[in-house]
Amino acid sequence: MKELERLYKNNLEWATRINAETPNFFADLSKQQSPDYLWIGCSDSRVVSEQLVGLQPGELFVHRNIANV
Repeated sequence: MKELERLYKNNLEWATRINAETPNFFADLSKQQSPDYLWIGCSDSRVVSEQLVGLQPGELFVHRNIANV
């Protein structure tokens, strides 16, 4: 499978699963852009910033850069 097709497929599967598990997820997320925190961190693809600090999507502004400089 081509890599871009894989990303589209994965995104569709994720969106479908989230919609089934939490029907209002996207509607709630669209109202929630008022974080109290800014996280400045490395661009490490293995780490999800919100998970590190126990926050949900929309609760943390994230700025990521290479080598955290």
